[in-house]
Amino acid sequence: MPQIIDDKEFKRAWQQPWPVEELESVASCPACGSRGRELLHENLVDEVFGIAPGQWNLHRCTGCGSAYLDPRPSEASIGIAYEVYYTHAVERPPKAQGRSSPWRRLTLALTNGYLNSRYGTRRQPATRLGVGLARLLRLRRQKRDAEFRWLPRPRPGWRLLDVGCGNGDFLLNARDAGWLATGVDADSKAVEVGRQRGLEVRLGGIELFAGQAGCFDAITLSHVLEHAHRPGPMIECAYRLLKPGGILFVDTPNIESHGARRWGSHWRGLETPRHLAIFSHRGLVTMLRAGGFERIEQRRRTAVKRSMDLASLRMQRGHSPYGRQPARLPLRLRLRLRSPLPRPHDDEFLTVLAWKALP
Repeated sequence: MPQIIDDKEFKRAWQQPWPVEELESVASCPACGSRGRELLHENLVDEVFGIAPGQWNLHRCTGCGSAYLDPRPSEASIGIAYEVYYTHAVERPPKAQGRSSPWRRLTLALTNGYLNSRYGTRRQPATRLGVGLARLLRLRRQKRDAEFRWLPRPRPGWRLLDVGCGNGDFLLNARDAGWLATGVDADSKAVEVGRQRGLEVRLGGIELFAGQAGCFDAITLSHVLEHAHRPGPMIECAYRLLKPGGILFVDTPNIESHGARRWGSHWRGLETPRHLAIFSHRGLVTMLRAGGFERIEQRRRTAVKRSMDLASLRMQRGHSPYGRQPARLPLRLRLRLRSPLPRPHDDEFLTVLAWKALP
Protein backbone atom coordinates (compact mmCIF):
# COMPACT_ATOMS: atom_id res chain seq x y z
CA MET A 1 0.00 0.00 0.00
CA PRO A 2 1.07 3.63 -0.40
CA GLN A 3 3.22 5.26 2.22
CA ILE A 4 1.53 7.51 4.77
CA ILE A 5 0.89 10.95 3.27
CA ASP A 6 0.62 13.90 5.64
CA ASP A 7 -2.18 16.31 4.85
CA LYS A 8 0.33 19.13 4.37
CA GLU A 9 1.97 17.03 1.62
CA PHE A 10 -1.33 16.11 -0.01
CA LYS A 11 -1.60 17.92 -3.34
CA ARG A 12 -4.86 19.27 -4.68
CA ALA A 13 -4.19 19.31 -8.40
CA TRP A 14 -7.91 19.37 -9.23
CA GLN A 15 -7.81 23.16 -8.96
CA GLN A 16 -6.48 23.03 -12.54
CA PRO A 17 -8.58 21.62 -15.41
CA TRP A 18 -7.72 18.49 -17.35
CA PRO A 19 -6.49 19.48 -20.85
CA VAL A 20 -9.67 19.88 -22.92
CA GLU A 21 -8.07 18.40 -26.02
CA GLU A 22 -7.28 15.24 -24.02
CA LEU A 23 -10.88 14.46 -23.07
CA GLU A 24 -13.12 11.95 -24.81
CA SER A 25 -16.86 11.38 -24.59
CA VAL A 26 -18.52 8.07 -23.71
CA ALA A 27 -21.79 7.46 -25.53
CA SER A 28 -22.82 4.17 -23.92
CA CYS A 29 -22.19 2.00 -20.88
CA PRO A 30 -18.83 0.15 -21.09
CA ALA A 31 -20.41 -2.87 -19.39
CA CYS A 32 -23.66 -3.51 -21.25
CA GLY A 33 -23.74 -0.98 -24.10
CA SER A 34 -26.94 0.73 -22.96
CA ARG A 35 -27.28 4.45 -23.69
CA GLY A 36 -29.73 5.08 -20.87
CA ARG A 37 -28.17 6.77 -17.85
CA GLU A 38 -28.60 9.17 -14.95
CA LEU A 39 -26.13 11.44 -13.19
CA LEU A 40 -24.79 9.74 -10.06
CA HIS A 41 -22.08 12.16 -8.86
CA GLU A 42 -20.87 15.46 -10.30
CA ASN A 43 -17.70 17.50 -9.86
CA LEU A 44 -15.69 14.58 -8.47
CA VAL A 45 -11.97 15.17 -7.88
CA ASP A 46 -8.89 13.08 -7.14
CA GLU A 47 -9.32 12.75 -3.38
CA VAL A 48 -7.05 9.71 -3.22
CA PHE A 49 -3.64 10.96 -4.40
CA GLY A 50 -4.48 14.57 -5.21
CA ILE A 51 -2.38 14.59 -8.40
CA ALA A 52 -4.98 14.50 -11.20
CA PRO A 53 -6.36 17.81 -12.43
CA GLY A 54 -9.98 18.32 -13.36
CA GLN A 55 -13.48 17.72 -12.04
CA TRP A 56 -15.55 14.80 -13.29
CA ASN A 57 -19.11 13.55 -13.67
CA LEU A 58 -20.00 9.93 -12.96
CA HIS A 59 -23.11 8.51 -14.65
CA ARG A 60 -25.07 5.41 -13.67
CA CYS A 61 -26.30 3.11 -16.42
CA THR A 62 -30.07 2.55 -16.19
CA GLY A 63 -29.61 -0.81 -17.88
CA CYS A 64 -27.14 -2.68 -15.65
CA GLY A 65 -26.43 -0.22 -12.82
CA SER A 66 -22.73 0.20 -13.58
CA ALA A 67 -21.21 3.70 -13.49
CA TYR A 68 -18.76 5.48 -15.79
CA LEU A 69 -17.09 8.85 -16.33
CA ASP A 70 -18.23 11.05 -19.19
CA PRO A 71 -16.18 12.79 -20.38
CA ARG A 72 -13.07 10.89 -19.37
CA PRO A 73 -9.30 11.20 -19.94
CA SER A 74 -8.07 9.86 -23.25
CA GLU A 75 -5.71 6.89 -23.38
CA ALA A 76 -2.93 9.22 -24.48
CA SER A 77 -3.31 11.48 -21.44
CA ILE A 78 -4.36 9.16 -18.60
CA GLY A 79 -0.74 8.77 -17.48
CA ILE A 80 -1.02 12.21 -15.85
CA ALA A 81 -3.12 10.58 -13.13
CA TYR A 82 -0.50 7.91 -12.34
CA GLU A 83 2.55 10.01 -11.55
CA VAL A 84 2.24 8.89 -7.93
CA TYR A 85 0.82 5.41 -7.49
CA TYR A 86 1.13 2.62 -4.98
CA THR A 87 2.45 0.08 -7.52
CA HIS A 88 5.67 2.09 -7.78
CA ALA A 89 6.81 1.04 -4.30
CA VAL A 90 7.81 -2.21 -2.65
CA GLU A 91 6.49 -2.77 0.81
CA ARG A 92 9.40 -3.18 3.15
CA PRO A 93 9.28 -5.91 5.76
CA PRO A 94 9.30 -4.68 9.36
CA LYS A 95 12.68 -4.33 10.97
CA ALA A 96 13.75 -7.30 12.99
CA GLN A 97 13.62 -6.73 16.73
CA GLY A 98 15.77 -9.52 18.05
CA ARG A 99 14.49 -13.07 17.94
CA SER A 100 10.84 -13.48 17.04
CA SER A 101 8.53 -14.42 19.87
CA PRO A 102 7.13 -17.95 20.21
CA TRP A 103 3.68 -16.55 19.41
CA ARG A 104 4.89 -15.02 16.14
CA ARG A 105 6.64 -18.21 15.12
CA LEU A 106 3.47 -20.19 15.86
CA THR A 107 1.30 -17.75 13.88
CA LEU A 108 3.67 -17.97 10.92
CA ALA A 109 3.73 -21.76 11.07
CA LEU A 110 -0.07 -21.92 11.14
CA THR A 111 -0.36 -19.53 8.18
CA ASN A 112 2.26 -21.41 6.17
CA GLY A 113 0.59 -24.70 6.96
CA TYR A 114 -2.63 -23.49 5.39
CA LEU A 115 -0.92 -21.94 2.35
CA ASN A 116 1.19 -25.04 1.71
CA SER A 117 -1.89 -27.26 1.83
CA ARG A 118 -4.27 -25.02 -0.13
CA TYR A 119 -1.98 -23.40 -2.73
CA GLY A 120 1.07 -25.62 -3.00
CA THR A 121 3.67 -23.32 -1.48
CA ARG A 122 6.57 -24.79 0.50
CA ARG A 123 6.99 -22.17 3.15
CA GLN A 124 8.63 -22.86 6.47
CA PRO A 125 8.09 -23.07 9.38
CA ALA A 126 4.75 -24.79 8.87
CA THR A 127 2.27 -26.99 10.70
CA ARG A 128 -0.79 -28.72 9.28
CA LEU A 129 -2.74 -27.48 12.29
CA GLY A 130 -3.11 -24.29 10.27
CA VAL A 131 -5.47 -26.08 7.88
CA GLY A 132 -8.00 -26.80 10.61
CA LEU A 133 -7.62 -23.40 12.21
CA ALA A 134 -8.24 -21.66 8.87
CA ARG A 135 -11.68 -23.25 8.74
CA LEU A 136 -12.55 -21.52 12.01
CA LEU A 137 -10.95 -18.10 11.41
CA ARG A 138 -12.95 -16.97 8.40
CA LEU A 139 -11.55 -13.45 7.97
CA ARG A 140 -7.94 -14.54 8.41
CA ARG A 141 -8.43 -17.30 5.83
CA GLN A 142 -10.11 -14.81 3.50
CA LYS A 143 -7.09 -12.49 3.61
CA ARG A 144 -4.72 -15.34 2.77
CA ASP A 145 -6.99 -16.55 -0.05
CA ALA A 146 -7.08 -13.03 -1.49
CA GLU A 147 -3.28 -12.98 -1.60
CA PHE A 148 -3.38 -16.07 -3.84
CA ARG A 149 -6.62 -15.06 -5.61
CA TRP A 150 -8.47 -18.31 -4.85
CA LEU A 151 -6.65 -20.07 -7.69
CA PRO A 152 -6.23 -23.86 -7.81
CA ARG A 153 -2.92 -25.53 -7.06
CA PRO A 154 -1.08 -25.56 -10.38
CA ARG A 155 0.10 -28.68 -12.13
CA PRO A 156 3.68 -28.75 -13.44
CA GLY A 157 4.09 -26.39 -16.36
CA TRP A 158 0.89 -24.43 -15.80
CA ARG A 159 1.21 -20.81 -16.96
CA LEU A 160 -0.33 -17.71 -15.43
CA LEU A 161 -0.69 -14.17 -16.76
CA ASP A 162 -1.25 -11.27 -14.37
CA VAL A 163 -2.59 -8.26 -16.27
CA GLY A 164 -1.81 -4.99 -14.52
CA CYS A 165 0.75 -6.71 -12.31
CA GLY A 166 2.08 -3.49 -10.77
CA ASN A 167 5.18 -4.05 -8.68
CA GLY A 168 4.75 -7.84 -8.77
CA ASP A 169 3.53 -8.64 -5.25
CA PHE A 170 1.08 -11.25 -6.53
CA LEU A 171 3.57 -12.67 -9.05
CA LEU A 172 5.87 -13.52 -6.14
CA ASN A 173 3.08 -15.49 -4.47
CA ALA A 174 2.11 -17.20 -7.73
CA ARG A 175 5.71 -18.23 -8.40
CA ASP A 176 5.99 -19.48 -4.84
CA ALA A 177 2.93 -21.67 -5.46
CA GLY A 178 4.50 -23.22 -8.57
CA TRP A 179 2.99 -21.17 -11.40
CA LEU A 180 5.07 -20.13 -14.39
CA ALA A 181 4.04 -16.54 -13.91
CA THR A 182 4.25 -13.60 -16.32
CA GLY A 183 3.07 -10.06 -15.70
CA VAL A 184 2.22 -7.10 -17.92
CA ASP A 185 1.67 -3.51 -16.89
CA ALA A 186 1.31 -0.25 -18.81
CA ASP A 187 3.14 1.69 -16.10
CA SER A 188 6.87 1.79 -16.85
CA LYS A 189 7.75 2.65 -13.24
CA ALA A 190 5.86 -0.38 -11.93
CA VAL A 191 7.46 -2.64 -14.57
CA GLU A 192 10.91 -1.44 -13.52
CA VAL A 193 10.16 -2.33 -9.90
CA GLY A 194 8.90 -5.79 -10.90
CA ARG A 195 12.00 -6.53 -12.95
CA GLN A 196 14.23 -5.43 -10.09
CA ARG A 197 12.55 -8.16 -8.04
CA GLY A 198 13.58 -10.79 -10.58
CA LEU A 199 10.12 -11.23 -12.11
CA GLU A 200 9.13 -11.75 -15.73
CA VAL A 201 7.29 -8.51 -16.41
CA ARG A 202 6.59 -6.86 -19.77
CA LEU A 203 5.64 -3.26 -20.50
CA GLY A 204 2.19 -3.03 -22.02
CA GLY A 205 -1.18 -4.69 -21.66
CA ILE A 206 -2.97 -7.84 -22.68
CA GLU A 207 -2.74 -6.67 -26.30
CA LEU A 208 0.90 -7.83 -26.24
CA PHE A 209 -0.50 -11.31 -26.86
CA ALA A 210 -2.56 -10.38 -29.91
CA GLY A 211 -2.68 -13.27 -32.36
CA GLN A 212 -2.07 -15.90 -29.66
CA ALA A 213 -4.67 -18.26 -28.21
CA GLY A 214 -4.92 -21.02 -25.63
CA CYS A 215 -1.58 -20.33 -23.98
CA PHE A 216 -2.44 -19.68 -20.30
CA ASP A 217 -4.06 -21.81 -17.61
CA ALA A 218 -5.01 -18.78 -15.50
CA ILE A 219 -5.32 -15.05 -16.08
CA THR A 220 -5.85 -12.54 -13.28
CA LEU A 221 -7.32 -9.04 -13.52
CA SER A 222 -7.03 -7.58 -10.04
CA HIS A 223 -8.29 -4.00 -9.96
CA VAL A 224 -7.64 -3.61 -13.67
CA LEU A 225 -11.05 -3.49 -15.39
CA GLU A 226 -12.04 -0.22 -13.74
CA HIS A 227 -8.92 1.40 -15.26
CA ALA A 228 -9.50 0.05 -18.78
CA HIS A 229 -10.81 2.18 -21.63
CA ARG A 230 -12.20 -0.98 -23.29
CA PRO A 231 -13.00 -3.53 -20.57
CA GLY A 232 -15.22 -5.71 -22.76
CA PRO A 233 -12.57 -6.44 -25.39
CA MET A 234 -10.08 -7.08 -22.56
CA ILE A 235 -12.29 -9.87 -21.24
CA GLU A 236 -12.74 -11.27 -24.75
CA CYS A 237 -8.97 -11.32 -25.19
CA ALA A 238 -8.53 -13.10 -21.86
CA TYR A 239 -11.03 -15.75 -22.94
CA ARG A 240 -9.10 -16.35 -26.16
CA LEU A 241 -5.76 -16.62 -24.35
CA LEU A 242 -7.03 -19.16 -21.82
CA LYS A 243 -6.76 -22.87 -22.46
CA PRO A 244 -10.02 -24.85 -22.32
CA GLY A 245 -10.81 -25.26 -18.62
CA GLY A 246 -8.67 -22.23 -17.79
CA ILE A 247 -9.70 -19.79 -15.09
CA LEU A 248 -10.09 -16.01 -15.04
CA PHE A 249 -9.89 -14.08 -11.76
CA VAL A 250 -11.46 -10.61 -11.57
CA ASP A 251 -11.46 -8.23 -8.63
CA THR A 252 -12.97 -4.76 -9.03
CA PRO A 253 -14.82 -2.15 -6.91
CA ASN A 254 -18.57 -2.63 -6.57
CA ILE A 255 -20.63 0.50 -7.29
CA GLU A 256 -23.60 -1.09 -5.52
CA SER A 257 -21.68 -1.88 -2.33
CA HIS A 258 -22.72 -0.83 1.15
CA GLY A 259 -19.73 1.53 1.26
CA ALA A 260 -20.61 3.17 -2.07
CA ARG A 261 -24.07 3.95 -0.70
CA ARG A 262 -22.79 5.01 2.73
CA TRP A 263 -19.99 7.35 1.62
CA GLY A 264 -21.35 8.66 -1.68
CA SER A 265 -18.90 10.92 -3.53
CA HIS A 266 -16.23 10.25 -0.87
CA TRP A 267 -16.21 6.47 -1.27
CA ARG A 268 -12.64 5.19 -1.64
CA GLY A 269 -13.65 2.94 -4.54
CA LEU A 270 -14.38 5.85 -6.89
CA GLU A 271 -10.74 6.96 -7.26
CA THR A 272 -11.54 9.56 -9.90
CA PRO A 273 -10.33 9.80 -12.65
CA ARG A 274 -8.21 6.62 -12.67
CA HIS A 275 -11.35 4.50 -12.30
CA LEU A 276 -13.07 5.09 -15.62
CA ALA A 277 -15.91 2.65 -14.96
CA ILE A 278 -17.14 1.02 -11.76
CA PHE A 279 -19.25 -2.04 -12.26
CA SER A 280 -22.33 -3.53 -10.70
CA HIS A 281 -22.61 -7.29 -10.28
CA ARG A 282 -25.05 -7.44 -13.18
CA GLY A 283 -22.79 -5.34 -15.39
CA LEU A 284 -19.72 -7.45 -14.66
CA VAL A 285 -21.56 -10.72 -15.29
CA THR A 286 -22.96 -9.26 -18.52
CA MET A 287 -19.44 -8.51 -19.75
CA LEU A 288 -18.14 -11.94 -18.74
CA ARG A 289 -20.96 -13.76 -20.51
CA ALA A 290 -20.57 -11.60 -23.60
CA GLY A 291 -16.87 -12.49 -23.55
CA GLY A 292 -17.65 -16.22 -23.65
CA PHE A 293 -17.63 -17.25 -19.97
CA GLU A 294 -20.57 -19.29 -18.71
CA ARG A 295 -19.52 -20.64 -15.31
CA ILE A 296 -19.06 -17.66 -12.98
CA GLU A 297 -18.67 -17.80 -9.18
CA GLN A 298 -18.36 -14.97 -6.67
CA ARG A 299 -16.05 -14.92 -3.64
CA ARG A 300 -16.50 -12.80 -0.51
CA ARG A 301 -13.97 -10.10 0.50
CA THR A 302 -15.62 -8.71 3.62
CA ALA A 303 -12.25 -8.25 5.35
CA VAL A 304 -11.58 -5.05 3.36
CA LYS A 305 -14.64 -3.27 4.75
CA ARG A 306 -12.79 -1.70 7.69
CA SER A 307 -9.94 -0.22 5.62
CA MET A 308 -12.33 1.06 2.93
CA ASP A 309 -14.51 2.76 5.54
CA LEU A 310 -11.53 4.40 7.24
CA ALA A 311 -10.13 5.70 3.94
CA SER A 312 -13.56 7.03 2.95
CA LEU A 313 -14.00 8.74 6.32
CA ARG A 314 -10.66 10.51 5.94
CA MET A 315 -11.60 11.75 2.47
CA GLN A 316 -15.00 12.90 3.71
CA ARG A 317 -13.18 15.04 6.28
CA GLY A 318 -10.86 16.51 3.64
CA HIS A 319 -7.78 14.43 4.51
CA SER A 320 -5.62 12.04 2.51
CA PRO A 321 -6.94 8.45 2.75
CA TYR A 322 -3.36 7.43 3.54
CA GLY A 323 -2.80 10.05 6.22
CA ARG A 324 -2.87 9.54 9.97
CA GLN A 325 -6.16 11.20 10.90
CA PRO A 326 -8.52 9.94 11.98
CA ALA A 327 -6.60 6.93 13.25
CA ARG A 328 -9.68 4.75 13.73
CA LEU A 329 -13.35 4.59 12.93
CA PRO A 330 -15.95 6.06 15.30
CA LEU A 331 -17.51 3.57 17.69
CA ARG A 332 -20.82 3.42 15.82
CA LEU A 333 -19.04 2.39 12.62
CA ARG A 334 -16.87 -0.16 14.40
CA LEU A 335 -20.01 -1.72 15.84
CA ARG A 336 -21.55 -1.92 12.38
CA LEU A 337 -18.56 -3.91 11.19
CA ARG A 338 -19.58 -6.67 13.59
CA SER A 339 -22.75 -7.23 11.59
CA PRO A 340 -21.93 -9.28 8.48
CA LEU A 341 -23.24 -8.02 5.14
CA PRO A 342 -26.11 -10.32 4.23
CA ARG A 343 -25.58 -10.28 0.45
CA PRO A 344 -22.42 -10.74 -1.62
CA HIS A 345 -23.71 -7.90 -3.82
CA ASP A 346 -23.16 -5.52 -0.85
CA ASP A 347 -19.40 -6.26 -0.63
CA GLU A 348 -16.92 -3.48 -1.39
CA PHE A 349 -15.39 -5.50 -4.22
CA LEU A 350 -16.79 -7.79 -6.89
CA THR A 351 -14.50 -10.81 -6.71
CA VAL A 352 -15.28 -13.54 -9.23
CA LEU A 353 -13.80 -16.61 -10.83
CA ALA A 354 -14.88 -17.51 -14.37
CA TRP A 355 -13.97 -20.68 -16.28
CA LYS A 356 -13.50 -21.26 -19.98
CA ALA A 357 -15.58 -24.26 -20.96
CA LEU A 358 -13.98 -27.52 -21.97
CA PRO A 359 -14.59 -28.64 -25.57
